[in-house]
Amino acid sequence: MKILVTGAKGFIGKNLIAELKNRKYTEIFEYDRDSDHSLLEVFCKEADFVFHLAGVNRPKEQSEFMEGNFGFTSELLTTLKKHKNTCPVMISSSIQAELDNPYGESKKQERTFCFLIAKKQALKFLFIDFLMCLVNGADLIITAQ
Repeated sequence: MKILVTGAKGFIGKNLIAELKNRKYTEIFEYDRDSDHSLLEVFCKEADFVFHLAGVNRPKEQSEFMEGNFGFTSELLTTLKKHKNTCPVMISSSIQAELDNPYGESKKQERTFCFLIAKKQALKFLFIDFLMCLVNGADLIITAQ
């Protein structure tokens, strides 16, 4: 199975990749903000599953919320569509999507876009709302809903 992990250098991405390797997955496509953009084309063409963990939660400018969350998600899904790839996509989100703030608005628009795309393209999404992530010794603890 070929697995694409966006946000591969982030806290959750690094830990997920380590666990996937522990479980003997060998074809892991790691994509992060500093990756060569052409790799997204290749990875979206070949992926069998996507863990979409990339996002912005502490930007310098508030406009980066929309660009990094809604913007990159729409680019990812558009690229999958371009290659007629309907693999399942797990999207990390936040309970903030229910709140009236710039970060929450970017996550809310991301979800709305995903539901529209899902109907048109027959894509399967799984949203995971992270409530809390922390490290306890050597263990990563994630609380999600």
